[in-house]
Amino acid sequence: MSLLLPQKRMIMTEVPAIKPIPAATVRKGPRGAVRIFATWCKGCHICVEFCPTNVLAMHPNGNHPIVVAAEKCTACHFCDTHCPDLAILVKKID
Repeated sequence: MSLLLPQKRMIMTEVPAIKPIPAATVRKGPRGAVRIFATWCKGCHICVEFCPTNVLAMHPNGNHPIVVAAEKCTACHFCDTHCPDLAILVKKID
């Protein structure tokens, strides 16, 4: 025996369109500014290895690191805390 149950009617309403937020107004997270004191650096590559976002790379002559992608810095301080020569300074940008 089958029972016939009344079915609910779905009323469709218009959903307002969601406007995309321009990329320039979206805050992606913490940012940092990296300063390297090349004359203090002995070229050990530790900072380059510890940087999780690949902001640093070694200079072509191999003597000291250079900043190759400043916009990627998240101010994690891995590079400056592991530098044995204290040749790197990271400043958080608000």
